[in-house]
Amino acid sequence: MPARYWLRHVVVAAVGLAVAVAGFGGPGPQARAASPQLPVLNVTVFAAPSQVVWFPVLIQKTGLDAQHGFKLEIKQKPSQIAYADFAAGADPVCYCISTGAGGRFVEQGADIALLWNIFNYDYYVVSGNAAVHTLKDLEGKTLVADTVTGSWALAGWFLQQQGVDLSKVTIRSSNVRGAGGFAELLAGRADAVAVTPIDASAVLADSEATLHVFSVYDATIWRKHAKSATMPSIAAGAWRDWAAKPDNLDLLRRFYAANLDAAELVKREPEKAAALIEQGTGISRNTLLYYFAHFGSLIDIRPIADDRESIAALTQTILPDAKQLDRPLSAAELANYVSNFRPQ
Repeated sequence: MPARYWLRHVVVAAVGLAVAVAGFGGPGPQARAASPQLPVLNVTVFAAPSQVVWFPVLIQKTGLDAQHGFKLEIKQKPSQIAYADFAAGADPVCYCISTGAGGRFVEQGADIALLWNIFNYDYYVVSGNAAVHTLKDLEGKTLVADTVTGSWALAGWFLQQQGVDLSKVTIRSSNVRGAGGFAELLAGRADAVAVTPIDASAVLADSEATLHVFSVYDATIWRKHAKSATMPSIAAGAWRDWAAKPDNLDLLRRFYAANLDAAELVKREPEKAAALIEQGTGISRNTLLYYFAHFGSLIDIRPIADDRESIAALTQTILPDAKQLDRPLSAAELANYVSNFRPQ
Protein backbone atom coordinates (compact mmCIF):
# COMPACT_ATOMS: atom_id res chain seq x y z
CA MET A 1 0.00 0.00 0.00
CA PRO A 2 1.52 3.39 -0.96
CA ALA A 3 2.89 5.33 2.03
CA ARG A 4 0.79 8.42 1.32
CA TYR A 5 -2.45 6.42 1.78
CA TRP A 6 -1.24 4.43 4.74
CA LEU A 7 -0.20 7.68 6.38
CA ARG A 8 -3.68 9.14 5.99
CA HIS A 9 -4.34 7.76 9.47
CA VAL A 10 -1.32 9.42 11.05
CA VAL A 11 -2.39 11.84 13.76
CA VAL A 12 0.18 14.30 15.00
CA ALA A 13 -0.53 17.28 17.32
CA ALA A 14 0.93 20.64 16.39
CA VAL A 15 0.48 24.34 16.48
CA GLY A 16 -2.61 25.99 15.02
CA LEU A 17 -3.41 28.23 12.07
CA ALA A 18 -6.38 30.14 10.54
CA VAL A 19 -7.76 31.40 7.23
CA ALA A 20 -8.44 34.86 5.84
CA VAL A 21 -10.25 36.33 2.87
CA ALA A 22 -10.78 39.37 0.60
CA GLY A 23 -8.39 42.15 -0.34
CA PHE A 24 -7.29 45.29 1.45
CA GLY A 25 -4.77 47.86 0.32
CA GLY A 26 -3.82 45.84 -2.76
CA PRO A 27 -5.42 45.43 -6.18
CA GLY A 28 -8.90 46.93 -6.55
CA PRO A 29 -12.15 44.99 -6.98
CA GLN A 30 -11.60 44.40 -10.69
CA ALA A 31 -8.18 42.89 -10.08
CA ARG A 32 -9.51 40.63 -7.36
CA ALA A 33 -12.48 39.64 -9.50
CA ALA A 34 -10.02 38.54 -12.15
CA SER A 35 -8.07 36.39 -9.68
CA PRO A 36 -9.83 33.13 -10.69
CA GLN A 37 -7.94 33.49 -13.97
CA LEU A 38 -4.67 33.24 -12.05
CA PRO A 39 -3.06 29.90 -11.22
CA VAL A 40 -4.26 28.67 -7.83
CA LEU A 41 -2.02 27.51 -5.00
CA ASN A 42 -3.80 25.46 -2.31
CA VAL A 43 -2.00 25.52 1.02
CA THR A 44 -2.95 23.53 4.11
CA VAL A 45 -2.82 25.35 7.43
CA PHE A 46 -3.91 24.72 11.01
CA ALA A 47 -6.77 26.42 12.81
CA ALA A 48 -5.99 29.59 14.82
CA PRO A 49 -4.32 30.80 17.00
CA SER A 50 -0.97 29.65 15.59
CA GLN A 51 1.38 32.38 14.45
CA VAL A 52 1.94 30.85 11.01
CA VAL A 53 -1.49 32.05 9.95
CA TRP A 54 -0.26 35.63 9.88
CA PHE A 55 1.42 35.68 6.50
CA PRO A 56 -1.28 33.81 4.57
CA VAL A 57 -3.80 36.26 6.03
CA LEU A 58 -1.73 39.28 5.04
CA ILE A 59 -1.13 37.88 1.58
CA GLN A 60 -4.86 37.52 1.03
CA LYS A 61 -5.91 40.74 2.77
CA THR A 62 -3.43 42.88 0.84
CA GLY A 63 -3.78 41.12 -2.49
CA LEU A 64 -0.11 40.14 -2.51
CA ASP A 65 -1.02 36.84 -4.14
CA ALA A 66 -2.54 38.61 -7.17
CA GLN A 67 0.37 41.05 -7.24
CA HIS A 68 2.71 38.06 -7.57
CA GLY A 69 0.56 36.41 -10.22
CA PHE A 70 -1.29 33.65 -8.36
CA LYS A 71 -4.36 33.07 -6.21
CA LEU A 72 -3.81 31.73 -2.71
CA GLU A 73 -6.40 29.33 -1.31
CA ILE A 74 -5.98 28.19 2.28
CA LYS A 75 -7.34 24.92 3.63
CA GLN A 76 -7.94 25.57 7.32
CA LYS A 77 -8.00 22.34 9.31
CA PRO A 78 -7.55 21.14 12.89
CA SER A 79 -3.88 20.38 13.46
CA GLN A 80 -4.23 16.58 13.60
CA ILE A 81 -6.23 16.42 10.39
CA ALA A 82 -3.99 18.91 8.59
CA TYR A 83 -0.87 16.91 9.42
CA ALA A 84 -2.50 13.57 8.59
CA ASP A 85 -3.75 14.80 5.21
CA PHE A 86 -0.37 16.27 4.34
CA ALA A 87 1.50 13.17 5.49
CA ALA A 88 -0.80 10.99 3.41
CA GLY A 89 -0.33 13.13 0.30
CA ALA A 90 -3.94 14.32 0.09
CA ASP A 91 -2.69 17.89 0.55
CA PRO A 92 0.65 18.43 -1.23
CA VAL A 93 1.62 21.73 0.44
CA CYS A 94 1.61 22.45 4.19
CA TYR A 95 2.59 25.84 5.59
CA CYS A 96 3.11 24.54 9.10
CA ILE A 97 5.78 21.85 9.33
CA SER A 98 7.82 21.55 12.48
CA THR A 99 11.19 19.86 12.03
CA GLY A 100 10.25 16.97 14.30
CA ALA A 101 6.81 16.32 12.78
CA GLY A 102 8.20 16.37 9.25
CA GLY A 103 10.96 14.00 10.31
CA ARG A 104 8.38 11.52 11.61
CA PHE A 105 6.56 11.64 8.28
CA VAL A 106 9.82 10.90 6.47
CA GLU A 107 10.50 7.94 8.76
CA GLN A 108 7.02 6.61 7.97
CA GLY A 109 7.63 6.79 4.23
CA ALA A 110 6.35 10.22 3.17
CA ASP A 111 8.43 11.68 0.33
CA ILE A 112 8.23 15.28 1.56
CA ALA A 113 10.68 18.17 1.70
CA LEU A 114 11.00 21.37 3.66
CA LEU A 115 11.13 24.45 1.40
CA TRP A 116 11.71 27.55 3.48
CA ASN A 117 11.85 28.57 7.11
CA ILE A 118 9.12 30.82 8.51
CA PHE A 119 9.87 31.10 12.25
CA ASN A 120 12.96 30.32 14.26
CA TYR A 121 12.76 28.39 17.49
CA ASP A 122 12.44 29.78 20.98
CA TYR A 123 10.51 28.76 24.05
CA TYR A 124 9.89 30.82 27.15
CA VAL A 125 9.64 30.22 30.86
CA VAL A 126 7.26 32.68 32.49
CA SER A 127 7.24 33.02 36.26
CA GLY A 128 5.34 35.03 38.83
CA ASN A 129 7.57 33.88 41.67
CA ALA A 130 9.83 36.71 42.83
CA ALA A 131 12.45 34.12 43.83
CA VAL A 132 12.94 33.04 40.19
CA HIS A 133 15.60 35.37 38.80
CA THR A 134 17.30 32.96 36.39
CA LEU A 135 16.53 29.61 34.77
CA LYS A 136 18.72 27.91 37.38
CA ASP A 137 16.25 29.14 40.02
CA LEU A 138 13.68 26.68 38.63
CA GLU A 139 15.36 23.99 40.70
CA GLY A 140 13.17 23.27 43.71
CA LYS A 141 10.18 24.88 41.95
CA THR A 142 7.13 23.62 40.05
CA LEU A 143 7.02 24.12 36.28
CA VAL A 144 3.97 23.47 34.08
CA ALA A 145 4.83 22.28 30.55
CA ASP A 146 3.33 20.35 27.66
CA THR A 147 5.92 17.61 27.90
CA VAL A 148 4.83 15.57 24.86
CA THR A 149 5.78 18.22 22.29
CA GLY A 150 8.98 18.63 20.35
CA SER A 151 9.15 22.24 21.50
CA TRP A 152 9.33 21.12 25.12
CA ALA A 153 11.88 18.43 24.28
CA LEU A 154 14.13 21.13 22.85
CA ALA A 155 13.43 23.42 25.81
CA GLY A 156 14.44 20.67 28.21
CA TRP A 157 17.62 20.09 26.21
CA PHE A 158 18.53 23.77 26.38
CA LEU A 159 17.76 23.95 30.11
CA GLN A 160 20.10 21.04 30.74
CA GLN A 161 22.77 22.57 28.52
CA GLN A 162 22.55 25.70 30.66
CA GLY A 163 23.10 23.75 33.88
CA VAL A 164 19.52 23.28 35.08
CA ASP A 165 19.12 19.94 36.84
CA LEU A 166 15.65 18.91 35.69
CA SER A 167 15.55 16.14 38.30
CA LYS A 168 15.31 18.94 40.87
CA VAL A 169 12.39 20.62 39.05
CA THR A 170 8.85 19.40 39.68
CA ILE A 171 7.52 19.29 36.12
CA ARG A 172 3.75 19.10 35.91
CA SER A 173 2.77 17.85 32.49
CA SER A 174 -0.25 19.50 30.93
CA ASN A 175 -1.53 19.57 27.38
CA VAL A 176 -3.62 22.65 28.16
CA ARG A 177 -1.76 25.35 26.26
CA GLY A 178 -1.80 29.09 26.65
CA ALA A 179 -4.37 30.40 29.10
CA GLY A 180 -4.71 27.01 30.82
CA GLY A 181 -1.05 26.90 31.79
CA PHE A 182 -1.07 30.51 32.89
CA ALA A 183 -4.15 29.85 35.03
CA GLU A 184 -2.03 27.41 37.06
CA LEU A 185 0.64 30.05 37.42
CA LEU A 186 -1.64 32.94 38.34
CA ALA A 187 -3.55 30.78 40.82
CA GLY A 188 -0.31 30.04 42.66
CA ARG A 189 -0.36 26.30 41.88
CA ALA A 190 2.92 26.56 39.94
CA ASP A 191 6.01 28.72 40.06
CA ALA A 192 6.48 28.91 36.30
CA VAL A 193 5.05 27.80 32.96
CA ALA A 194 6.88 26.90 29.73
CA VAL A 195 5.13 28.30 26.66
CA THR A 196 5.49 29.22 23.00
CA PRO A 197 6.11 32.85 22.00
CA ILE A 198 2.52 33.38 20.83
CA ASP A 199 1.09 31.93 24.06
CA ALA A 200 3.45 34.10 26.07
CA SER A 201 2.40 37.18 24.11
CA ALA A 202 -1.28 36.54 24.74
CA VAL A 203 -0.75 36.90 28.51
CA LEU A 204 2.23 39.23 28.73
CA ALA A 205 0.48 41.87 26.64
CA ASP A 206 -1.71 42.52 29.68
CA SER A 207 0.33 41.17 32.61
CA GLU A 208 3.96 41.91 31.80
CA ALA A 209 4.51 44.02 34.90
CA THR A 210 3.80 41.12 37.28
CA LEU A 211 5.61 38.32 35.43
CA HIS A 212 9.21 37.45 34.55
CA VAL A 213 10.12 35.99 31.16
CA PHE A 214 13.18 33.87 30.37
CA SER A 215 14.19 32.60 26.95
CA VAL A 216 15.47 29.02 26.95
CA TYR A 217 17.26 29.40 23.61
CA ASP A 218 20.98 30.11 23.68
CA ALA A 219 22.64 30.93 20.36
CA THR A 220 26.13 30.19 21.66
CA ILE A 221 25.12 26.70 22.73
CA TRP A 222 23.35 26.01 19.45
CA ARG A 223 26.28 27.22 17.36
CA LYS A 224 28.45 24.55 19.00
CA HIS A 225 26.06 21.83 17.86
CA ALA A 226 24.93 23.09 14.48
CA LYS A 227 27.36 25.76 13.26
CA SER A 228 24.42 28.17 13.14
CA ALA A 229 23.16 30.94 15.40
CA THR A 230 19.50 30.11 14.71
CA MET A 231 17.31 27.03 14.84
CA PRO A 232 14.47 26.58 12.33
CA SER A 233 11.13 25.89 13.95
CA ILE A 234 8.25 26.12 11.47
CA ALA A 235 8.68 25.71 7.72
CA ALA A 236 6.71 25.46 4.50
CA GLY A 237 6.82 21.92 3.12
CA ALA A 238 5.62 19.99 0.08
CA TRP A 239 5.60 16.53 -1.45
CA ARG A 240 8.73 16.29 -3.56
CA ASP A 241 7.09 14.93 -6.70
CA TRP A 242 4.52 17.73 -6.67
CA ALA A 243 7.07 20.48 -6.06
CA ALA A 244 9.34 19.14 -8.83
CA LYS A 245 6.79 20.00 -11.54
CA PRO A 246 7.83 23.30 -13.20
CA ASP A 247 4.41 24.98 -12.86
CA ASN A 248 4.16 24.04 -9.19
CA LEU A 249 7.70 25.17 -8.48
CA ASP A 250 6.85 28.50 -10.09
CA LEU A 251 3.80 28.84 -7.81
CA LEU A 252 5.93 28.09 -4.77
CA ARG A 253 8.44 30.76 -5.76
CA ARG A 254 5.64 33.30 -6.16
CA PHE A 255 4.27 32.32 -2.76
CA TYR A 256 7.74 32.70 -1.23
CA ALA A 257 8.04 36.22 -2.67
CA ALA A 258 4.63 37.10 -1.22
CA ASN A 259 5.81 35.74 2.14
CA LEU A 260 8.74 38.14 2.12
CA ASP A 261 6.46 41.07 1.32
CA ALA A 262 4.06 40.12 4.12
CA ALA A 263 6.91 39.84 6.61
CA GLU A 264 8.20 43.24 5.50
CA LEU A 265 4.75 44.72 6.16
CA VAL A 266 4.86 43.34 9.71
CA LYS A 267 8.24 44.99 10.21
CA ARG A 268 7.43 48.27 8.50
CA GLU A 269 3.81 48.81 9.61
CA PRO A 270 3.10 46.60 12.63
CA GLU A 271 -0.11 48.45 13.55
CA LYS A 272 -1.60 47.90 10.09
CA ALA A 273 -0.43 44.30 9.97
CA ALA A 274 -1.87 43.57 13.40
CA ALA A 275 -5.24 45.05 12.43
CA LEU A 276 -5.44 42.92 9.28
CA ILE A 277 -4.38 39.74 11.07
CA GLU A 278 -6.92 40.36 13.82
CA GLN A 279 -9.65 40.72 11.20
CA GLY A 280 -8.73 37.44 9.57
CA THR A 281 -7.94 35.28 12.60
CA GLY A 282 -9.45 36.72 15.76
CA ILE A 283 -6.00 36.89 17.38
CA SER A 284 -6.04 40.09 19.40
CA ARG A 285 -4.21 43.13 18.14
CA ASN A 286 -2.50 43.58 21.53
CA THR A 287 -1.13 40.04 21.43
CA LEU A 288 0.19 40.55 17.92
CA LEU A 289 1.82 43.88 18.69
CA TYR A 290 3.47 42.44 21.79
CA TYR A 291 4.88 39.58 19.71
CA PHE A 292 6.12 41.91 16.97
CA ALA A 293 7.85 44.13 19.55
CA HIS A 294 9.40 41.41 21.72
CA PHE A 295 9.69 38.28 19.58
CA GLY A 296 9.71 39.71 16.07
CA SER A 297 13.28 38.54 15.47
CA LEU A 298 11.92 34.97 15.30
CA ILE A 299 10.31 35.82 11.96
CA ASP A 300 12.98 34.58 9.57
CA ILE A 301 11.80 33.66 6.07
CA ARG A 302 14.63 32.12 4.05
CA PRO A 303 15.35 28.94 2.09
CA ILE A 304 15.57 25.90 4.35
CA ALA A 305 18.85 24.85 2.72
CA ASP A 306 20.46 27.61 4.80
CA ASP A 307 19.53 25.55 7.89
CA ARG A 308 20.86 22.20 6.71
CA GLU A 309 23.36 21.88 9.58
CA SER A 310 20.70 22.73 12.16
CA ILE A 311 18.21 20.22 10.78
CA ALA A 312 20.91 17.56 10.70
CA ALA A 313 21.65 18.15 14.39
CA LEU A 314 17.95 18.03 15.23
CA THR A 315 16.93 14.97 13.21
CA GLN A 316 20.05 12.88 13.63
CA THR A 317 20.89 13.54 17.29
CA ILE A 318 18.74 15.75 19.53
CA LEU A 319 15.20 14.72 18.58
CA PRO A 320 15.95 10.97 18.41
CA ASP A 321 17.67 11.20 21.82
CA ALA A 322 14.55 12.93 23.16
CA LYS A 323 12.33 10.18 21.68
CA GLN A 324 10.68 12.71 19.36
CA LEU A 325 11.90 10.64 16.40
CA ASP A 326 12.02 6.86 16.34
CA ARG A 327 15.55 6.89 14.98
CA PRO A 328 18.06 9.30 13.42
CA LEU A 329 17.34 10.19 9.81
CA SER A 330 19.77 8.60 7.39
CA ALA A 331 22.01 10.76 5.23
CA ALA A 332 19.81 10.02 2.20
CA GLU A 333 16.60 10.86 4.09
CA LEU A 334 18.12 14.11 5.32
CA ALA A 335 19.27 15.05 1.81
CA ASN A 336 15.71 14.64 0.49
CA TYR A 337 14.07 16.27 3.52
CA VAL A 338 16.14 19.48 3.34
CA SER A 339 15.38 20.74 -0.17
CA ASN A 340 17.55 22.95 -2.33
CA PHE A 341 14.63 25.35 -2.90
CA ARG A 342 15.72 28.82 -4.01
CA PRO A 343 13.63 31.83 -5.09
CA GLN A 344 15.14 31.65 -8.61
